[in-house]
Amino acid sequence: MSSKNFGLLAIMVAAAVMWAIPSASAGKPVDLRKAGDALKQVTDGLGTAVDGTLSKTEEALRQTRDNTKEALRKAKEGKAETRATAADPKTQPPLHGSDPHAQGGVLVVDLNPSSERPLTGDPTGKTSGEDVIIGRARGEQVNGAYHGHITILALFGQELSGVDSTPGQSNTGPLQPIQTGILDPLCNGTANAVCLSLLVANSATTATGSTNDFKIARASVLGLGVGAAESQGVLTQDTACQTGVGGAQTANVNASGGLAVATVANSVTSSKACRGQAPVVSNKSSVIGLGGAGVGIPAAGCANGTPDTVTGIPAILPIVCNADDVAGLAAVREALDVYVLQVGGTSLAKETTAASEAFTVAPAEVANTPQCSDGIDNDNDGVADTNDPGCHTDNDASNPDSYRAADNDETDRRSRGDTGGSGDPECSDDRDNDGDGKTDADDPGCHVDNDINKPYNPEDDSEGSDGGGDGGDGGDGGQTTDASSLPFTGTDVVGISLAGLLMLAGGMLLRRREGSHTL
Repeated sequence: MSSKNFGLLAIMVAAAVMWAIPSASAGKPVDLRKAGDALKQVTDGLGTAVDGTLSKTEEALRQTRDNTKEALRKAKEGKAETRATAADPKTQPPLHGSDPHAQGGVLVVDLNPSSERPLTGDPTGKTSGEDVIIGRARGEQVNGAYHGHITILALFGQELSGVDSTPGQSNTGPLQPIQTGILDPLCNGTANAVCLSLLVANSATTATGSTNDFKIARASVLGLGVGAAESQGVLTQDTACQTGVGGAQTANVNASGGLAVATVANSVTSSKACRGQAPVVSNKSSVIGLGGAGVGIPAAGCANGTPDTVTGIPAILPIVCNADDVAGLAAVREALDVYVLQVGGTSLAKETTAASEAFTVAPAEVANTPQCSDGIDNDNDGVADTNDPGCHTDNDASNPDSYRAADNDETDRRSRGDTGGSGDPECSDDRDNDGDGKTDADDPGCHVDNDINKPYNPEDDSEGSDGGGDGGDGGDGGQTTDASSLPFTGTDVVGISLAGLLMLAGGMLLRRREGSHTL
């Protein structure tokens, strides 16, 4: 059997069994012969529709159809060498990639799903073996640089529409061209087998994070459909922490023929990694109204968020609500998984609605970062940096003007016997250190020659006038004296004495000459 027919058979079996669920859940006997006849009719009808319409789709779709088998074979060969095998794939949903990331997805259809973990973060699904991806929003950090991507639609290893962003970019999908140029022709060309009504596709990335949002009014793929749906993938960091949040919200999940599967399926995952602190990871999801109104499938754990709630029909059509996996700072949650003919660790197909995941790594410490600006609670008092009184010159964390980011000691100044010093020189610490009612640039003691009209010296560590605003010369109002000078006048005593001696010697010489002439 070809991979194409194998996949179609899996979907048809899912449709037939989903058609039988209401009767089974209500306790009514199921006519298997009638179900078999219905299955045959649906299979024949859809097979004819697909064969008749695929030739009308775009060239890209024909190429992906022709290359699907080879692409999947190469993908499986490549990933088998580097991945582990899940003991129970139903309750161990796959993480996508080993780089820090946050991701949310609306819909995934995977024919012959892999039990290897993790899968790759490839947005096309080519290397992960995922056959249909709708609305996957992802923020990630690869080799230190942030990157954002939204897979609007990917089929059989080819992304037909998406939005990408790198640091400094904020990109919005050209919604109308995508809708009229790609999505509408695809819907018509596949006899309404793959249809989307796009609302939002925004991806924005900076040097410190990436935010990605996706919204649709409706989507249907190979019989599985949702009404309004959205997904998010947000990964950000500050000095000490990296935070990732992935989420997906869907309404009115339907199977083939419009059969209600769930009223609401939501999922959200968060991961936060900080230097010197315990990791914080959270997984939440719920599936409300499983089986449709009035004929619900009895599984209370689906609605209340109980992880790994297994229901449905064993082997034939197992359903897993809130599939959960957490390993360290990596977490994955899939709100609703429907498997087709699941035996052991393999199944014909897996349909996932509302998936989320996140994985974070604490940023590396920056060398020589002062304690009061490193994002860490260094003195273990429950607060850090601007919220720590020890980083304020007046020990008042509510005073933003007294915060000193350059201080390298977070401990409370009073506890360390320091009632004021910030580690800054007196002439730049915002304090009146000499009690003259003036501080820093307004204090004459912080100016050259203690003159307020002369240059200000912020590196001077003494506000007092005897401290020397010019770097340490004497005091007395800025006037200096020398041992060889008279006070106040500054007259040079040595110079005057020498001049006097010279005048005396000259006078004596003149008198001697006059005496000799007289004789």
